[in-house]
This record gives sequence, structure tokens and C-alpha cells, in this order.
Amino acid sequence: MAVSQEKHSGEGFSKDNNGLNIVQLTDLHLFADPESRLLGIQTEESFLSVLELAQKQHAKPDLMLFTGDLTQDASAAAYQRLQDYLSKLDIPCYCLPGNHDDPELMRSLLNFNNIKTSSSILQKKWQIICLNSKLPGSEGGHLAAKELKLLKQSLKSHPDKPTLIVLHHPPLPVGSPWLDTMTLDNPDALFEIIHQNPQVKGLLVGHVHQDQDWQQNGVRLLTTPSTCFQFKPNSRDFALDQQPPGYRWLSLHQNGSIETGISRLASMPEGLNNGSLGY
Repeated sequence: MAVSQEKHSGEGFSKDNNGLNIVQLTDLHLFADPESRLLGIQTEESFLSVLELAQKQHAKPDLMLFTGDLTQDASAAAYQRLQDYLSKLDIPCYCLPGNHDDPELMRSLLNFNNIKTSSSILQKKWQIICLNSKLPGSEGGHLAAKELKLLKQSLKSHPDKPTLIVLHHPPLPVGSPWLDTMTLDNPDALFEIIHQNPQVKGLLVGHVHQDQDWQQNGVRLLTTPSTCFQFKPNSRDFALDQQPPGYRWLSLHQNGSIETGISRLASMPEGLNNGSLGY
């Protein structure tokens, strides 16, 4: 599989020595069987190609974020192989759950050496807060009271640190009616906290298999391509896009600004079932 790149903006990481450089990979959809396919794509092979691309194009980030739907079947075998892959990177890797994940199993298998499921990350000038938005039995998301409490406490403890909030489900509609039935179901509670804490500079999510970048009351909201297949933007019903898999890179500057872009594989992996009506 070809692994050349395309970028939306920027040329590698920022040269700001006090900035925080991050690679985000999301929606891996791994299976117990590494040969398994989803919508025609062998998800593990595609993930490994995107990971290889990230290592070539944005080597040695300060940390990597894996923002949910790490597996499709919530299997121990899939998490164990992911642990094996990430443990070889010698980079801090932080994992949070999506709707297809098992948070308890993740905490058991993805807390090993450089791999963590930590909720709060303090590094250089920044704070990163990772939230669990999984709602059992639902494709959509919810921030439970303990997650909102964690967010409040973390922000109160570090009012001077610019902050990036990370979760799987988007808190706002993304413009695709079928996807917009699966957003966070209590966004007002999240934004009430954000609006009371001006140090929050960005919100980073997965779930939507798309690249979007927009502002909500001065807070930057970012979505990211999947490491396997993509959803067609602004589609009323389920539809697949022809954009290749990819990842997001971020440079968080000490002044609170965010520089970011997308890198993708050169071509779509073979096998995509374009006529699929869902999964």
C-alpha cells in the first residue's frame, strides 16, 4: 500500500521549542482477527499504513492521541495487538474509548509503559483533558456526571494553562443528518463549562470519519479522518467518501494558538464497498 502524503496546511511540526506537538489517529476499527474487513477494508492493514505515514511525516511527536473506536468488536485480542504496536513507538500514547470500545478492557490492556488511558495530561505549557463519551447501548455519546466533574476540576486546577479537550463524539452537528443522530446528547453541559473557562482553546474529536475545522464561540472544533474508510460530507444518508485514510497533526503553541493539518495516504486501500448502506 502506498504511503505518500498530502497536507491541508503547514509543513511538518512547528519550530516552536516550547510548543506541544501531537499526532491524532482515530477510528481504527480493529478486530480480533487481523484479516477481518469492514465495508471491504482490511482495517488493521490500513491502520498500520497510516501509522507508518505518521512516523515518516511527523516523527517524534511529544505524544499521540487515539480517540476512540480503536476496535470494532471490543475484543481483548484487538487491544492486545494495538498494545504491541504502540509499545514499540517510544512515544507517550493516550487512548480513549468510542462507542465500539470497552472502556474497562481498555483500562486493563492499554495501560502499559508508554500507553495510557489517563484523563488529564500536563505537558509543557498545555493541559489536555481526555473524556469518556461512551453511552452503553448507543451509537451516540454522553458525558456522565463524573466526566463533567473531572473536566471542571481539571480546569479549576490549572486556570493558567491553555487546554485542549478530547473526546470521541462531536458535541455539535457536522452537517450529515444521519451522522448528526449520533452526536453528544448533552452538549450544553459541556459548553457551559467551556464558556466559564476561557483557557479552553480547542475541542478535538473522532467518530465522524471526516476532516472538519470550525469555531464555536471562540473555541476551535476539529474532527479527523479515520485510519480506514471515510464518510461522505454533507450526506443525508449513509454514504462513503473516496478520500484516503489519514491522521491529524497538531502544534499547540505556548500562546494558546493551535496549528494543525491533515496527512493522508496517497490512495484509498483496495476493497472499499462503495455501495454499502451502513455497518
